[in-house]
Amino acid sequence: MWPLIAAFSLLSATIVQALPHTNSSHHPSTELKWRPCNLPFPKSLREQITVPIDCATLKVPLDYTKPKLGKTLGLQLVKVHATKEPRKGSVIFNPGGPSSSGVEEVVVKGPKYVETLGGQFDVIGFDPRGTGHTMPYICNTTAVQENKTEKKTRSTPASLPQENMWDILKSKAWHDGGLLATACHQTLKDTGHLYGTAFVARDMLRIVDALNEDGKLRFWGRSYSTALGQTFAAMFPDRVGRMLLDSVLLADDYYSGNWATSAAQTDASLDHFFTECIAAGPDLCPFANFTGPDTKPKDLSAALGKVYQELIDKPIVLPKNYPTTTLPWWQPGGISLLGQVKFSIFSALYQPSSFTTLMASISAALSREWDLWMKAGEAEPTSSSPEPAWNLQQHGFHGIACSDTKFRAKTPEDMYSLLQYQSSKGGFADGFMPQVWPCTQWKMDAAERYEGSWRNITTSFPIMLANSPFDPITPVASAFEVSAGFKDSRVVVHEGHGHGIMNHPSACTIQAIKEYFSDGKLPEHGTRCKPDKTGFEEGKVKPQWWEKLGV
Repeated sequence: MWPLIAAFSLLSATIVQALPHTNSSHHPSTELKWRPCNLPFPKSLREQITVPIDCATLKVPLDYTKPKLGKTLGLQLVKVHATKEPRKGSVIFNPGGPSSSGVEEVVVKGPKYVETLGGQFDVIGFDPRGTGHTMPYICNTTAVQENKTEKKTRSTPASLPQENMWDILKSKAWHDGGLLATACHQTLKDTGHLYGTAFVARDMLRIVDALNEDGKLRFWGRSYSTALGQTFAAMFPDRVGRMLLDSVLLADDYYSGNWATSAAQTDASLDHFFTECIAAGPDLCPFANFTGPDTKPKDLSAALGKVYQELIDKPIVLPKNYPTTTLPWWQPGGISLLGQVKFSIFSALYQPSSFTTLMASISAALSREWDLWMKAGEAEPTSSSPEPAWNLQQHGFHGIACSDTKFRAKTPEDMYSLLQYQSSKGGFADGFMPQVWPCTQWKMDAAERYEGSWRNITTSFPIMLANSPFDPITPVASAFEVSAGFKDSRVVVHEGHGHGIMNHPSACTIQAIKEYFSDGKLPEHGTRCKPDKTGFEEGKVKPQWWEKLGV
């Protein structure tokens, strides 16, 4: 994503060479001691657990590049048991992020995943480094200074009008990203190199060996965890038993730091939402007849684009007290309303269960009710401290992703060409791409990165990939590009809305997953699966919902 900072030191290069990626020999390990969980889950999480959960702790090397030091890290594992005989082994599930907790997701949704896999597999979750309770990534940012400059914006040609990303970078994002990079380095300079994806792949290999099954990884990874899966498969191709990559992040794009594919399909996702809105009708979607009974998705896109252009021509800057929770690394002040609007719409495209939020956001935008928008975002005082979350990380996304990525910049000018490239990828590039810009100034590199090829990799069992053409952040083209690099792999085009196949499920996709894991049957080339319900049905959108919100 950015010019290399004299990239790796000579020492780092030596470390990468000293760790052969194909070293997949079994590691001696005592059998895991599974016991009923007694973890300090917050009450809100405990209330969602519906079946008995077992726990075990596995010690893995803290630093795989310095094994002689003997330092270890305890990985917390959780297990939801298979419900049918004969039991066929374990599937490790990880929800991605990077920064999401595998423990948290499996204890809540594990029973659903057991059912989806056919009932004969245990489902195991763990918190990768930097997430949950595993070395949670928390930077001391209290000493950072505020940036009081405001941005100047102008239009950049795209499918939807954009703010000028170069102006965003120069006026604010470079400054704020540098503060975060400095704060994290000051807090974690002694351990920041221990969080990379290659180490997590090695952690998973240790889990596989400790399970004492057949020595093969069975894995279901979603979003960022598809990059983790690709990394494991490239490093240890002979240890792949079954691997489902769900909503595929292109690993090469991720490690390079470009993230260019991230906004490539967001416009198509929004267009699909508008199509579903019009089909659902005005009782469920308040702007279904926006231009009359013959309203088309392009009409709604054009109307929203007009709003965007107005906010570009006459920018509105959010007040300093506005809680920009979707942009947690930005300093107060100088954040444009358009950037917040775009990111909010972008985030709500992830799943049909967010359709009500999405419609409220778009309705407020189309009516230009910006005072109500900002008032709705104001934080309300609370009488007591909030319940602590299980996932303790605060800066895990950047801590993991930035240490993995190669691109570094010394000045904003080093990023100019990259920004032009990113902005050309879709109308929401200005809403998402600033999230990854702090990585350009990151001061810590992962102790190990996968440096090999992503092409012509033969795994011990072919990989299955599933991706929606209406996913806002991982385009289906990425799934096919990854598949092209792993021999004999297959792609299921899952036609549900959003990010993650279980957010808008299809019996057809679920059947393909069951047959793949249980019987080793690969889906036919060209397999396409339609969801069982419309997005509005899956999201349980109720008629006239907006009357209560004053939309």
